[in-house]
Amino acid sequence: MKNPSQSVYLVTVKLLILLFSLCHGVASATTQNQDTKQALSSTKQKILIVVSSDQHGYWLPEVVEPYRIFAKSGFSVDIASPKGGEGRARGRLTNEDANWYKKSLLAKQLVKSVPLREVNTLQYSALYFAGGAGPMFDLVDNKQAQRVTREIYEKGGYVAADCHGPAALLNVRLSDGERLISGKKLTAKANIEEGSWARSNYPFLLEDKIAQLGGDYSSAGKGQEHVVVDGRVITGQNPASAIPMAEALVKYLR
Repeated sequence: MKNPSQSVYLVTVKLLILLFSLCHGVASATTQNQDTKQALSSTKQKILIVVSSDQHGYWLPEVVEPYRIFAKSGFSVDIASPKGGEGRARGRLTNEDANWYKKSLLAKQLVKSVPLREVNTLQYSALYFAGGAGPMFDLVDNKQAQRVTREIYEKGGYVAADCHGPAALLNVRLSDGERLISGKKLTAKANIEEGSWARSNYPFLLEDKIAQLGGDYSSAGKGQEHVVVDGRVITGQNPASAIPMAEALVKYLR
């Protein structure tokens, strides 16, 4: 028969071991949660801007203006394009933006944009397609652009586009086969803003195509600011909407 004092001693030891195990488990779980939060926080600090590689070019003000807002708000920004490397920049910057651009990291990034096939979407919490005529030709059916969009969106990230940038969203299908824009409220370049060159050369007009594919299109007047937010999809109508579109994206990422 065990001595009563020995029994008490053994019970005490067992309780201490159990208590230590529980504390160690809680500490490990806490550490893991902190690591997860830190990883998510790090991910949320990065935005990917995609520009066209097509000869018709991307609209430089729609890159510079959002980029400056993202950077000023504490986000790091990468630049990607279908082919990688340097595309054709079009559009005139304001004097202030032009002076900033000459000395900026962005100027170097646009010369050496990352090919979309090399993009690791786990790094990004948001994706933004800049406009210009180019997206109407090389982003509508680009499989890598669709992959990047789907992966960022399905992991809880935001997808944004301005002016002709929403052309890249038209044929994105999610893993369940549903079209991304189906039932979504969107905006893009309005029919009233398209000139004779666009009507003669584009494969379609965005306002018409969005409605045809099941998107809920809206617009403001010609050249007026108009931004639409539907869940994690944020779109701007025209060059005048690039800044408020970027501000909206930053607001929802914070």
